[in-house]
Amino acid sequence: MAAALTLAACHRQQAQEEQPPQEPAQEQAAAPEQVTDENMFSDITGVTPDGKELSLSAVVGETDYVLLDFWASWCGPCRRFIPVLKEMYASQPAGRLQILSCSVDEDAMAWRVALQEEKMPWLQMREDEAHPCSDKYGVQYIPHTVLIDREGKIVGVNLEEPEIEEILIK
Repeated sequence: MAAALTLAACHRQQAQEEQPPQEPAQEQAAAPEQVTDENMFSDITGVTPDGKELSLSAVVGETDYVLLDFWASWCGPCRRFIPVLKEMYASQPAGRLQILSCSVDEDAMAWRVALQEEKMPWLQMREDEAHPCSDKYGVQYIPHTVLIDREGKIVGVNLEEPEIEEILIK
């Protein structure tokens, strides 16, 4: 695996030009009453690129781990994290890791263009007004990740790449 990648974060409510650099570890912490390590996952449903609904509950339990990745097409740190995720995903044996990316893009076309550009080989969905996914996970900054085990327990929130790899090799 490549060297660890430390990324700044994008505030999910701002346009790309307005992004203040933020350190993920300090700025992305979820509120204690929301998502933390040791909690069970909260189900969310988003819209897939082909317009169907996809629920996190349909994915959890199918592999040893699910990495829920919140991102957006306009977020530079998110886009720089995608190659890291691709390498991590490709290095895992079948049944070990599934990634479910959930875009917080308001612009569906921008999301679709980014999907074509990035060619991510894992599951994709986008939140919209009818499917407010990121609110259930206290997402204020992206990228924002949640690692969930086969039983549905959250084993990590916003872990660094080496921490995710350590969990995956156990």
